[in-house]
Amino acid sequence: MTSTDLVSTAAPSAGYWPPTPVGPPLLLSVVPNSGPTSGGNLVQLTGQNLRNVISVTFGGVPATIVSQSSSGGGDWGGGWPGYPTTDVAVVIAPPHAAGSVQVLVTTTAGTSNSQPYTYVAPPPPTATSITPAFGPTTGGTVFLINGTNLNTVTSVTFAGVPATIVTVNPAGTQLVGVTPAGSPGTAAVVVTGPGGAVTVPGGFTYFVAPPPPVATNIVPHTGPAAGGTAFTINGTNLGGVLGVLFNGVPATTVVATAGTVTGVTPPGLVGPATVTLVTATGTTTVPGGFIYT
Repeated sequence: MTSTDLVSTAAPSAGYWPPTPVGPPLLLSVVPNSGPTSGGNLVQLTGQNLRNVISVTFGGVPATIVSQSSSGGGDWGGGWPGYPTTDVAVVIAPPHAAGSVQVLVTTTAGTSNSQPYTYVAPPPPTATSITPAFGPTTGGTVFLINGTNLNTVTSVTFAGVPATIVTVNPAGTQLVGVTPAGSPGTAAVVVTGPGGAVTVPGGFTYFVAPPPPVATNIVPHTGPAAGGTAFTINGTNLGGVLGVLFNGVPATTVVATAGTVTGVTPPGLVGPATVTLVTATGTTTVPGGFIYT
């Protein structure tokens, strides 16, 4: 009898190929053997008799089976009795707390030995500063937090109230958001991610925003283009005025009281100039403006 005759008489008929593995699965490797606590990454399991997989668990948590295949094994390449196969299964790792867990494969023939897999928590965020560090109790202030690993952040809270996260730069060093409403005083700002939480130094100070200023007129309303004209702006709620702009150019020696703002005009171009009052919460325009002559 030739070797060809031996193969033809030993191999089972097509209706029974490949045969069912004769023994329980043997898990040889898990690649990669670590991943994020959020799961979702592909993991390749290699071993013997990994056919007809029913379940794969990571620390008791079921994984999603993506595919099962075999690269052959033994002399027959298909699990002929007495010849174990070398098989591969691909799964999606489930979420799990950080730490080492055991991976088990269960087939119709039994449950495998275990192989370790380590869940790695992302690094905790750090925060070094927030700009600006103050804003009105009504919220709505756009802020910037500087730090590291900010691209892992899931929430930013001001005294426990969630802020709106707008964007984080790819390097994870800057986070932009919008403050929620808050109470007057300093609020703790806490940045939280899967790796932990950190408090921003100094926090954020809420203040009660003053009523918006109302300007009625400017006296005089004309002056030389060289500047140097002393002016008075009349109105109400003017005590919060921080500066006066003439076509965007700051006036000098500005003094604000509840009813007036005084100062000296800067140089300008001949013609009308828009006069703008600047406050911590916004700007307002003086009716009529100023005319440079």
